[in-house]
Amino acid sequence: MHAAETRTPMRALPTSVFLAVIGCSSASGHLTGSDAGTKGAGGTAGSGGASQSGGGAAGAGDNTGGKPTQPDASVASGGTSATTHDAGTPDTRTPDGPIVHGGPGCGLAAAAFCDTFDAPAKTNGRAGELDSRRWSAGRLAPQLPSGNGCAIGIGPGTLPTCRDGLPKQVYPDQDTLICDPMPGTDGGHLLVVTAAQNYGQNSYRIRQPFDFAGRTGKVVFDAEGFTIGGLLGWISLEITEDPVNAPCFSVGAAGVNNNEGSLVPRNAVEIQFQNQCGGYSSTPAVSLSMIDVLHEYQDTILAPKTPTCVATERNRLNHFEIAISQTHIEVSATPFSTDGKSFGPSQVLYSTDASVPFSRGWVQITTHNHATLKYSGPNSGFGAPESLDDWTARWDNVGFDGPIVSGFREYEIADSLTPGTNAWNRMGPIVNVGYLMGDAKDPPKNVLHFSDVDTNDVESARLSLSGWYLNQSDKPLDTYVLRYRLNGKTWRERPFTAGELGLLGGTHTQGQLGQIIDVPVGDLVQGDNTLEFTTVNVPQNYPPIAANIDLVLSTK
Repeated sequence: MHAAETRTPMRALPTSVFLAVIGCSSASGHLTGSDAGTKGAGGTAGSGGASQSGGGAAGAGDNTGGKPTQPDASVASGGTSATTHDAGTPDTRTPDGPIVHGGPGCGLAAAAFCDTFDAPAKTNGRAGELDSRRWSAGRLAPQLPSGNGCAIGIGPGTLPTCRDGLPKQVYPDQDTLICDPMPGTDGGHLLVVTAAQNYGQNSYRIRQPFDFAGRTGKVVFDAEGFTIGGLLGWISLEITEDPVNAPCFSVGAAGVNNNEGSLVPRNAVEIQFQNQCGGYSSTPAVSLSMIDVLHEYQDTILAPKTPTCVATERNRLNHFEIAISQTHIEVSATPFSTDGKSFGPSQVLYSTDASVPFSRGWVQITTHNHATLKYSGPNSGFGAPESLDDWTARWDNVGFDGPIVSGFREYEIADSLTPGTNAWNRMGPIVNVGYLMGDAKDPPKNVLHFSDVDTNDVESARLSLSGWYLNQSDKPLDTYVLRYRLNGKTWRERPFTAGELGLLGGTHTQGQLGQIIDVPVGDLVQGDNTLEFTTVNVPQNYPPIAANIDLVLSTK
């Protein structure tokens, strides 16, 4: 909650009003992203297996990008043919073998994962120029994202300095780029352009679990800590027990649903760097705004009484470290570096006891855009004299320590990337990233594809998706049902859980859910797999949406 902003409860708009705000064309097609480069980020021929063949576990890469990376997770994009890579390794934590640790990387003595973002990856998907074998991506804008054909419509973002040959403005999935070295960075680095308005975000999940069972684990990253409070944009790090994409939070007083009112994970730890300590043009700094510990969707907010601030600067990187066990969390950061190599003394931003309800989870990095179009410009009065159509942040050297956890494969559905016009404050073209879901009495709106799925040695399977459902209507929420089928087989019903219903019926969420669905392994087939969704008793005046869809397989 920000004193400078008056936040009112969101209510569903009449269709006639809403369509004047959001309109999407029904035209089919895709907006084309940039070509990938020729060098995988931090990868070498020594990385986990080759296409369709599998390979042994390798150590994490270091800052030179010249050491082997951790094993790859399989991935394939829906709708088009894609190269897939299979880790092909047994779980390194089984009783039959030793716990395997990686080599030095990202400043860690033994990095289970490290990405130094040296060059665009060859294998791309929703995560743009990141290696889709290593990264999943999620984009969300939860405030009434559907209507007149829209399905999370995102407009163009203005691209800052990155590398030659790129357009001035980018859409998903070209909003995730590996940039050339520049003053303030040490070599190549990741640039995230988050253009989604009204509580939008771009999140990137590492497709390898972080295990801190019985120990204090460490997550490290360099990132642009510069912020203009919670009204424009900021960065965060999340660790979620489930492989949901685009986690966020929904906290505040009753009736306040725009801080941030987005996808609340079931069990998670969220580290939000949302507090601005200095002015926009003079001595800017950042501090930790909160640690949000979630247990069965219930928030425990931990925050320092007096903020500790570190200096920031636009296009400069701070170094962050998160030390976490199941009983304690400590967050540290340095002032910004002038060259991306040398960082000043690290300061503890916050250290606190905590009750973390899990010991293995998925690390995610997020760039948030609260509402740049609304709160920037010479007459905004919120500290950004120039008009901003996005919030950008640079990242580098993301890693964590601990055992290398394998024994899984992942596949993804591509973003829809259908064009449209006029979403919220934008007067111009947008691109959708999600898929509308119709009513069960009608044929499914889409047939989605997981390509080149390998079902060998699969013990269990889960679907992960970001679902959005209108949560303010005359239909009882406890009658909502999500239906799905794989490969034209039996339609299966997935009733909403008590925790999901609690979120939808709450006073400060906006209909966004992160849903995990246990899938019968027998419903899968080797090779191409189709996926269809419908819903039962879910309002269709603002249709439900599925986005950021992954198939996560556990192997023997």
